[in-house]
Amino acid sequence: MKTYFKLSIIPFIFIFMISCEKEEVKNFSPKPAESNNNFNYSVQSNSLSTGTPCGTPEVINFYAGQHILAGNVTISNNSTDLFITITTSGGWEIGKTHLYVGNLSGLPVNNAGNPQIGQFPYCNTHNPMITTYSWTFPLSSLDTCFIIALHAELHLVDENGNIIQSETGWADGDPITQQGSWATYYSYCVQSCCEIIADTFQIFGGQTIPVGNLIVVNDDDYLYVSWNLSGCWELEETHLFVGLAEDLPVNNANVPIPGQFPYSDNHATGTQSYTYSIPLSGLPECLIIAAHAAVTNPCTNSSETAWSDGTSFPGTNRWGWYSNYCLQSCP
Repeated sequence: MKTYFKLSIIPFIFIFMISCEKEEVKNFSPKPAESNNNFNYSVQSNSLSTGTPCGTPEVINFYAGQHILAGNVTISNNSTDLFITITTSGGWEIGKTHLYVGNLSGLPVNNAGNPQIGQFPYCNTHNPMITTYSWTFPLSSLDTCFIIALHAELHLVDENGNIIQSETGWADGDPITQQGSWATYYSYCVQSCCEIIADTFQIFGGQTIPVGNLIVVNDDDYLYVSWNLSGCWELEETHLFVGLAEDLPVNNANVPIPGQFPYSDNHATGTQSYTYSIPLSGLPECLIIAAHAAVTNPCTNSSETAWSDGTSFPGTNRWGWYSNYCLQSCP
């Protein structure tokens, strides 16, 4: 299985400051609402559908009248777009929204430092009133990190549809000014869409018997090589070589010598999974992995020598394989 990774490329920011009372909103798409046996890895699909967020969406409170919790705002991104959604609760409904997304230095404020919501570039009147609204922005128009200032005119509506209270609302965050308005902004950094996908190699005992899988993956610090046996098969010994092909321990007949592999261990009865965590420092960017094991099957009272599948060792008639792997990274 090949290994791929995906990332977002974020160019410099540009924001056109316009009066929301005079122009249509630009670029706006409204939408309805050492050994480590405990290492956790995943074998994932590399596909990201439009709208599927990278990382974890961030959810912040939305307050009416400064102290009344009136809903929340969800912020996320995929590899191409930023998504912002406001959702009210508790009977609060939205009459108008005013949104700024960009650098803090570009936020429209007056001489006293208070925000000028009429100059926010994304403004909408909602008639009839609504309880959720979403914006989508291309990441190509934003820097890696930026602020979001979201203001709304909120109305508390009773069961008969009558407005019984009206308040100004802001998404939670840091104060825009230390005096005057209680307006706030939220800081957001685009979440990486880079995915490092684990390589999976089948393990065969006695050359032809499938006994499990070898999983290979790395993060910024370690290479992880994991045996995962299936059925009744158990590990008795593991021997692992990672490095350059010319450094693989072999005898005069070019037969690999697992007993001289730099990583090895004996395992307790019943062990089916085991992981070696190998520091990346000192490893070449591209390397070979030779994974050997002694395995046993208590259900059939059988024992076998096992290798992970790959390319046959050169210059010898003895069976066994090695696999190629290149270290992956997210810029």
